[in-house]
Amino acid sequence: MDTRRMASYYSGTGANDAGSAEEDFTGHNQGFSASTGFDNPFSDRYPNATPGAIHQNPALFSRIQPNAMAAVNEKEGRFDAMALKEVNKGVSGGTGGEGNVNKGSHEHVEDLVTTKTRRLWVFFTWMLTFWIPSPFLGLCGRMKRPDVRMAWREKVAICVIIVILWFILLFVIIGLGLILCPKEYVWTLDDIAGHNTDKSSYIALRGTVYDITDFMKQKHGDSAYTATEDDFLQTYAGQDVNASFPIPARIACPQFVTAQSDPNYLFIYPVQGASQADLNQANMFQHTINRDPTSTELQDVNFYAKYALPTLKKFKKGGVVWQFNWVESMYKDQSQYWRVINKEVFNLQPYFDASKSGLNVNKKYNILDSRLEAIMDQGGYGTADVTKDWDNINWDPQTRESNYNCMKNLFYVGEVDDRHSVRCLFTNYMLLAFACLLMLVVLVKFLAALQFGTKRRPVPPSKFVICQVPCYTEDDESLQKTVNSLAGLEYDDNHKLIFIVCDGNIIGSGNDKPTPRIVLDILGVDP
Repeated sequence: MDTRRMASYYSGTGANDAGSAEEDFTGHNQGFSASTGFDNPFSDRYPNATPGAIHQNPALFSRIQPNAMAAVNEKEGRFDAMALKEVNKGVSGGTGGEGNVNKGSHEHVEDLVTTKTRRLWVFFTWMLTFWIPSPFLGLCGRMKRPDVRMAWREKVAICVIIVILWFILLFVIIGLGLILCPKEYVWTLDDIAGHNTDKSSYIALRGTVYDITDFMKQKHGDSAYTATEDDFLQTYAGQDVNASFPIPARIACPQFVTAQSDPNYLFIYPVQGASQADLNQANMFQHTINRDPTSTELQDVNFYAKYALPTLKKFKKGGVVWQFNWVESMYKDQSQYWRVINKEVFNLQPYFDASKSGLNVNKKYNILDSRLEAIMDQGGYGTADVTKDWDNINWDPQTRESNYNCMKNLFYVGEVDDRHSVRCLFTNYMLLAFACLLMLVVLVKFLAALQFGTKRRPVPPSKFVICQVPCYTEDDESLQKTVNSLAGLEYDDNHKLIFIVCDGNIIGSGNDKPTPRIVLDILGVDP
């Protein structure tokens, strides 16, 4: 470093101080050259600034004074005493930004143009840290200066942004999936079939799942028809039990089946259950009014709604769901009357079996609207989902509601299982995409790090490097390893400087001498 270019201030304020300035300069003439002017950095800018010229021309002095440099006595190797004296006095309104350099503040304040990006960041920082009052930072944080407080606020804002990003990530991983696809308590028939033991017994009844594990341990039936726990396990557990609870059409569809057409409530569609094949259905007890004349409950024509549902309500677990592909296969491949309306699944096979049989005199079994029958009986054409056709039927709301309630009471078997839809699997796909992207980045970086062929590594450039090593209480071994590793860097030794800083004369734990002494011993310095 050229010590002649050490910055200082000159305290003179104008032409009135020119005389004293001349005396000071001429009194230290060892640092000047009579032929070339000042022997300092101003000699290039002011070649004619000799002491005599300054004395005769105060205006020239007033131009030099604000940027005066500390003269250096090259013979004695020390700063000019006059310059150091003027520096200690200070200049009113100096570069410290506080308006008083006499306090010892010589900080340089540089006025920069505030960009739009900076203004936006400052505004955003205040939005995130407005709840921290500035007086609090001044009193408790000892941050008296506004720029220090602003720097602290920016750090807090960055931490807040990181926390917000954490919560966003947690929301994407956990919360977004629950919003797009809320948790549903539903089971397929395969799931229900797995609960067929005395520890866990489920049944499916008209689109609803019930846990009868405790229910089957109670006494059921009367003396003529007593059901034991083994009977439940063998016949009902893990099964669809629709066939065991047939509902009279007059009860399910009172708008279409009148007392005149069915006075004794004997009009019952031969429900075969929701499953395609169920060998246990033949052994299931039929809860009908003619099955047990001694039973008061069974003699009630509304037995299912009045007794069965209230009893089973406390054991309800959820709903029955069906894969749409399976329903579609039943409709197209098996020619079965499985249809979907607004994600509700209906098995109308019993209805069309009865309406197309030879016993259907005067269309007794055709109780539904003919327009509804037309869209349900399409002979495998189109798709099993007839929601659009249902919505396009031009009928009054009362007729629509009556037909819907009749289908729901007699032929409803569950809903479409959408747990594997894109909506429910979106978050899984998104996380998988992120994982693939990360793996791709790792793979690209790995391939980029590989070196194919025999090309030699390039010679390190001849650049200067400074290695700073702070040490405090380290032992001999760790310091020796650090110094050796830095000394072995592939840089020219003439361009390499190792700068070791010992932070205090401290004896570390396990050491017998202070850290500076250890460093000196490693470097081979004789005390």
